[in-house]
Amino acid sequence: MKRVWQLFSSVTLTVWLAAITCAVTAWGSIIVMKHPQYYRGLDQTVLLQGLLHGPAVGLKLTLWIYALILLTFLFTVNTVVCTTDRVYSVIKFKAPLKSLYPHIVHVGFVVAVLGHLAGSVAGFRSYGNTLTQGEIQPVPYTEGLFMRLDSFEMTPTPEGEVESLNTKITLLSGDAKNQKEALTGNISINSPLLYKGIAFYHMDQGQTPAGLRLDTGFETASVRFYGSSKLSDGGELTLGALYPDFAIDNEGRPASLSEEFRNPHVEVMLRSPAGAVKRAFLNVSRPGGAVTLGALKIQLADYVMSPFVVLTVNKDPGITLIIAGSLILTVGMMLLLFFRGERSELLKR
Repeated sequence: MKRVWQLFSSVTLTVWLAAITCAVTAWGSIIVMKHPQYYRGLDQTVLLQGLLHGPAVGLKLTLWIYALILLTFLFTVNTVVCTTDRVYSVIKFKAPLKSLYPHIVHVGFVVAVLGHLAGSVAGFRSYGNTLTQGEIQPVPYTEGLFMRLDSFEMTPTPEGEVESLNTKITLLSGDAKNQKEALTGNISINSPLLYKGIAFYHMDQGQTPAGLRLDTGFETASVRFYGSSKLSDGGELTLGALYPDFAIDNEGRPASLSEEFRNPHVEVMLRSPAGAVKRAFLNVSRPGGAVTLGALKIQLADYVMSPFVVLTVNKDPGITLIIAGSLILTVGMMLLLFFRGERSELLKR
């Protein structure tokens, strides 16, 4: 055991580990450039989950990653042993407190590595979460948590690029029927919304049809999909099921031949003031389509457009440790530069 301890407390081991790490990293960089598609997909997953459950590519693409994991582990053990030895010596021989400053940097490194380890083993990354304004959707991989887009504002540059954006999101806790607000916050460029280790990033935005503007001949009603709108005479217009590729099956029932929007129709229901309900299927591929319901001709005047955003939702259980380790490391470096004398030595050189 003593020999093992001496091995890991050796500065020579540190030098060798650093040299081998540089060589493996260079090797990995070459492989990444040759196979960018695989590593692009791996980058969008939790590391160990992607390695163990991703595409079967063999060790030719992943061996260098496993080697780096092993080297990082050995580096961490080497750092812990060296720091333990030095701190023990400082306490035993009552050396000046500034002798501990380098090891504050070491502690920060170890804490940050533990954070990266936690984030590489657990958590999740979810891409392409489309959220329309006012819509409530469950947060991926998180039971009992929902998200709602409240508003979205974007300021473009004269060249058409994004200068600033502000996406207001409300998180709700509960179940599918009953929710209460847990947090309301804003997402901006490089500033995600954080909640219990989950980070919400804004990735894209746009406008999408959220309903229809229907002309009845005497008024125009705005009706959201799967919603209703009261008419001035006391009647009501309702939009029912949407069929992307509309057809009537052999039994005379409406159906969709595919999920592609080749022949989109929506069920339109008109309830008269007396309570009678009539229904028809309206072609919504372009404005101008019409159906007749009773004495009324219902015509598609336009679409009700609603903003949407695309969110990336990540959970990294090690983010707190990474931030803490980075802060500790920074404090250690500041102490070394400004309170231990290294800064003056550097200036002299």
